[in-house]
Amino acid sequence: MKKLMIGLLTAVCVLAVSCSKENKNGEAVTLSVYMQMDLAHPMSEYWPVTLEAFAQKYPDIKLEFDYISGEPFHDKFQAMAASGDIPDLFTCYAGTRSSYLLSRGLVKDLRPYLDDQFKSNFNGAIWEPQGPNGEIYIVSPNIAVCTEIFVNTKLQKQLGLDMPLTLDEMIAQAPEIRKAGLTPLMFANKASWQATSLLLSTLVDRTAGRAWFDAAISGAAAFSDAPFVDALSIIKRMVDTQLFPQGVNQLEDPESWGAFVQGKAVYLLEAGWRIAALKNAAAPEDYEQYQVIPFPAVNGEVNKGSSAGTLGEALAMNAHLSKEKADAAWKFISFIYGEEGADILMKYGSLPTYKLDYSRYDIDALNRQYIELTGVQPLGYVIDGKMDGEGVHNILDSGLQAVMMGTKTPEELASEYEAWVAANDPVRKK
Repeated sequence: MKKLMIGLLTAVCVLAVSCSKENKNGEAVTLSVYMQMDLAHPMSEYWPVTLEAFAQKYPDIKLEFDYISGEPFHDKFQAMAASGDIPDLFTCYAGTRSSYLLSRGLVKDLRPYLDDQFKSNFNGAIWEPQGPNGEIYIVSPNIAVCTEIFVNTKLQKQLGLDMPLTLDEMIAQAPEIRKAGLTPLMFANKASWQATSLLLSTLVDRTAGRAWFDAAISGAAAFSDAPFVDALSIIKRMVDTQLFPQGVNQLEDPESWGAFVQGKAVYLLEAGWRIAALKNAAAPEDYEQYQVIPFPAVNGEVNKGSSAGTLGEALAMNAHLSKEKADAAWKFISFIYGEEGADILMKYGSLPTYKLDYSRYDIDALNRQYIELTGVQPLGYVIDGKMDGEGVHNILDSGLQAVMMGTKTPEELASEYEAWVAANDPVRKK
């Protein structure tokens, strides 16, 4: 598949070049693109189709790609940013993950291109300010909804279980589920970020809400305060009541959702983006009976039914492009994230932020449930999208694993993280 995709991409580039020779000006505008993407991954299958459609519409714009995925992408890009020599277009995040670019003023504010008519075609959540002065750096094609519960209703019915509306109700079901030789709530945390991004982030929003988090960012509140400790304590309780699989901190993601599709768990804690993998892996008759629900209510929650969520990464523009290059770059951005690109995304199984007429698409029941759920679900912050990555990874991720294993208390971790943020996190206002 990798060879096929590379071949398709090469063909697209050749098409763009050859067609550009017919441009009335006799030459193409060439844009360099540094993109985080694994071309061999099944979720990238839409991309060659998108590029070919763009080349047909805009033959006078030539694109030269450099594809890298994972941490090597950021490692290489940080070096570029330090030198100030960056490509014309590049994958960017709206939060702290791209702070090495945003803090240097290297990313173009797109607001001059964003009239009300254009913005009205998208989910309004993507237009929340992305910079300190209201800047918009990316037109995100997706919103990463991080915390949902997938339900095997067949197993539920076999065990005589009701749909749990609260975490207490789910915990009460755990002994019966384990008695049947099954895992109550499948989850994986070997990479350590999952418990922070997919669970703690949502629980902090449930116990405290965005206003408290904003206060903790500024220093008006502290991560050692009760709401943060309470969220950590809920996770410890979930471990102690044996909701999670044994050895949850040694499980990889594919092992977790793989076990769910094999019928070894009643519930699965995962992000919304996992639906495509479930559909590809599960037997059709099993997939048809899955349901998706919000994480169950927790005692004393202030933000009912919410999930952590963040804007997905997207291509951004170099702040120092010439007008000719900037206009060409905007044509590419508005195409791939606008109606035409969104249509391709939808046909390949991804839900875009662009508002499409869903009646035109063959959408299965689980995806329809997800669309309806996320249409009304409040979204809280993803912690590593708001806070410095070093502190989240080195203190919070590893510390949360220690809390889950019982070698550190929630209070100890909360105090350690607050101390690190107060001393080191650039988002904490002095």
